[in-house]
Amino acid sequence: MKYEQEVREILVRNTIHLIAEGGFEKATTKAITHREERLSPVKMNEVYIYRLFGDKEHLYGYVFESLDRELHHAFKKGIEAVGGVENLTKQTLYDFFLIAWQFILGNEERCRCYVRYYYSIYFKGSSKETHRRVFAGMIAELTPLFKLEADVHAILHSVFTALFDFAIRVYNDDLEDSDINRPHIFNVLYCMMATYFKDTAAVDQQIPHFI
Repeated sequence: MKYEQEVREILVRNTIHLIAEGGFEKATTKAITHREERLSPVKMNEVYIYRLFGDKEHLYGYVFESLDRELHHAFKKGIEAVGGVENLTKQTLYDFFLIAWQFILGNEERCRCYVRYYYSIYFKGSSKETHRRVFAGMIAELTPLFKLEADVHAILHSVFTALFDFAIRVYNDDLEDSDINRPHIFNVLYCMMATYFKDTAAVDQQIPHFI
């Protein structure tokens, strides 16, 4: 069991690296099993992918769900760190944004892999419902903040994708991660939600950074 777990972790790690580096074209079964072959304590071959995951597509799904749960955990910890959903204001949302932003920028390879998968046919074909299930509790927790007619899942999906789009621009050196830019990035994300808040006055408190 320990041996199989070690092999599983190597395959997952290799898959994340290859997808992040060059997309799914690079993440072939051969590349996944032979990457860093000289450094691996385990003699790898492609049979392990089929034995442990069923096939390459199921390996992709396992990787994405792992990253999804990791991101959900980071977001959940961030919400707890700012006092929970019931205490959200514009200031605490900004504080949460900084926690999430730092996590994403600090995990570039994993997040690049996540973004590539999120926009891929593999996500649409097999992982979309898993993604919804992973984040269902958090969305339910946030829903009371929004108007009854608001499609909370769609709103948060838009914010989610915009957040990662900004992160990719930072990774690619097209945008500087700076004290000046962070508040502006947050304001873009906040404006995507503000119209739909049930009680905008309670949430929309001015942040000194924007004065």
